[in-house]
Amino acid sequence: MTKLEKIRETAAGRRFEEIRPVTRSNAVLIPLIEEGGEPAILFEVRQTGIRQGGEICFPGGMIEEGENALEAAARETAEELLLPQENIEVIAPMHSMSGPGGARISSCLGILNGYQGTFSKEEVDHVFTVPLSWFAAHPPRMSSGEMAVRTAEDFPYELLPGGRNYPWRSIPRRFYFYESEGGVIWGITAELLYHALKVLLGEDRQ
Repeated sequence: MTKLEKIRETAAGRRFEEIRPVTRSNAVLIPLIEEGGEPAILFEVRQTGIRQGGEICFPGGMIEEGENALEAAARETAEELLLPQENIEVIAPMHSMSGPGGARISSCLGILNGYQGTFSKEEVDHVFTVPLSWFAAHPPRMSSGEMAVRTAEDFPYELLPGGRNYPWRSIPRRFYFYESEGGVIWGITAELLYHALKVLLGEDRQ
């Protein structure tokens, strides 16, 4: 057997192997409730003592082994809002995107039936709702930015063409801000919300 034949034998049957795999997968629910005969979206404000405390978010968390995104979104919502899981009607998958640190986050659309304003005080400071009609009348403020490369102090710039002037590529990103009465909705929550509203309200309304 030649060396090339040996390589062919070694490589036979390989599949693509992730070099920088997704570190974890999360799912959130975009929860709809009915208020005064009109649909509204419910938001959580994270408890101050936990990571990203004070931020506005959707209920959700990590997808556990054996779950899909829709199941995880329903389970996490039930835990955070103290609502029986049978009262959570997940009606559609919405969007999926990569987040900070290589995490993947998927959003699902759902309806909360019989929700009475309960929540877990360990994770949630309070909840509030915003009518869907408010979003139709109040498009987000938008701003552009980028995610740039940051290197360690001992990075060997001397090995690169151009040294410290090497033309790194940055990753463009758009930021969305909804200035609701409940607070400013921004970050990944606002980005997922923006794309969900394009579906719910129609492409031309956002």
